[in-house]
Amino acid sequence: MMMMMMMFTVMLVLVLVMMMSSAATSMSSSSSSPSPHILFIVIDDLGFDDVGFRATSKLNIQTPNIDALAKEGLILDRYYLQDVCSPSRASIMTGRYAMHHGVVDWIPPTSSYGMDLNDTTIADKLKEAGYSRHAIGKWHLGFYKWAYTPTFRGFESFLGYYSGGEDYFTHITQKAYDMHRDSQPNCSESCSKNAFDLNGMYSTIAFTNEAVSVIDSHNASSPLFLYLAYQAVHAPAQAPQSYIDRYQSTIPNLKRRKYAGMVSCLDEGVGNVTQALQRNGMLDTTLIVFTTDNGGPILGGDAVGARNYPLRGGKHSVYEGGVRGTAFIRPQKNTFKVVGKRYSNLMHAADWFPTICDIANVDCTTSNPLDGVSHWDAMKLNQNITLRSEMVIGNSTDLCSNSGVECGFAYRNESWKYIRGTGGAPFSWSIPANQTGGTCNVVYGFCINGTSVANISASSVEQCCAYCELHSECNAFTLQTSICTIYSDKSEQLYSSALCTSGALDPSELNSVLWNTHDQLFDVDKDPFERNDVASENKNIVQEMDKELTKVLESYFQASDDPACPFNGWKNTANGPVMMPWC
Repeated sequence: MMMMMMMFTVMLVLVLVMMMSSAATSMSSSSSSPSPHILFIVIDDLGFDDVGFRATSKLNIQTPNIDALAKEGLILDRYYLQDVCSPSRASIMTGRYAMHHGVVDWIPPTSSYGMDLNDTTIADKLKEAGYSRHAIGKWHLGFYKWAYTPTFRGFESFLGYYSGGEDYFTHITQKAYDMHRDSQPNCSESCSKNAFDLNGMYSTIAFTNEAVSVIDSHNASSPLFLYLAYQAVHAPAQAPQSYIDRYQSTIPNLKRRKYAGMVSCLDEGVGNVTQALQRNGMLDTTLIVFTTDNGGPILGGDAVGARNYPLRGGKHSVYEGGVRGTAFIRPQKNTFKVVGKRYSNLMHAADWFPTICDIANVDCTTSNPLDGVSHWDAMKLNQNITLRSEMVIGNSTDLCSNSGVECGFAYRNESWKYIRGTGGAPFSWSIPANQTGGTCNVVYGFCINGTSVANISASSVEQCCAYCELHSECNAFTLQTSICTIYSDKSEQLYSSALCTSGALDPSELNSVLWNTHDQLFDVDKDPFERNDVASENKNIVQEMDKELTKVLESYFQASDDPACPFNGWKNTANGPVMMPWC
């Protein structure tokens, strides 16, 4: 009897010990969750109306994989970047405004400057948190010295191209091959390899394959940071024909149809990367960021079919279509209180740095002050609170300066958006997608005085646009009181009239006489499409914001070429010239 009691007592103690151990483990896991894997996807030149979760037409481009991820997270509704690629990417990497990291415009490949070496990158920070860090795709943050290339900026490996754009299949730009494998930290000339084996492979597929390979070879017990910066959907307009043919019956406009093929291949790539995460048991513990680097280009040599409807302007301008970006954040499982909704707090690309620091539980202190603020706590609850009330959106860039007009700066404070001088080009509006007609750009309140070749009854500007595309002589059009007038003269003049809406297939036809060189003011919460410049009736606000912008710009810094390292030509190899550091 005594033996049985002793055995019972021992068993009871063991049960209690096991229960206490289990409770302690449960408390420990709930109080200190491990850092999630982070997949940061950057799309090049994606328009506001170019993915399914933003699209205004059911006949638009199909992006089921991207849309599915957006439904599992929050769509960023008031999210801003710079108006071109390099400055936005540098802001993402450093948490600083363009005027502080110094990259204020896209970096030409022969330029001898880059993202400031004194700036800490998000990859540097995640190294402190124990992350494996890999970069794939477009860099475009400088490469005249090896110190500016990805594996010297916090990444352990890189497969991609250093410059800003190239042929999707040959990977050649400026007659030089630009596709590199940098396989270890601080990978310089003796380590870096030209990826000639990828010659002929469409870059979206090549970058997707590399991302899948990185995920498949990663030990899921340690956190992964994968920076996946696709070339898509930047110019040139190229995609495998099978992706373009999917839209043969739904998108008659060839330019838009090619662009749709580029986006569809991209969407398939995102799906393949997601499947790799799922296959390796990592998807539920992975946070995914999806962002463009600027608005879609609708004017200039890089305009290959993007649309920013219903916003004004596009890439190269500081109107909303150039700087308000398409983006979402999809968290690791059971992290956000709500998903599938819009996140409406004002956010800038520089905010990703401190937000990711909070996600990874790493101290965000850097040697240079940050401009970004963390949104992580607000995102988890989808709280509508004031994390930032103002931001410097930056200055309009090269399409403005090439016209001989001084480029303007944009500054936002609360709902007010102030543009000092011109907002850049383009500054027209896209019309709603009309899959049976054209994809025109329009200006409101202007008539055309030119050589008319037809007058057709039309009930809408969309219908007038469709007539223009079908008419062999149409250069531009005006819709006035249900009459669509088609013009062929290349020298039309626009004049102000509230009765008219004028448009053109090529937005450059609308620009020459419409440069706004005076200060502009928009209440973008009430007028998100920037149709009503209210500067003249709010002169006190203009004066105050002009003073604020002047004070802000006192710290303006613009990187310039290193005089000790002028470009001296690309290195020649047995396979031809290659892009690589020259200094």
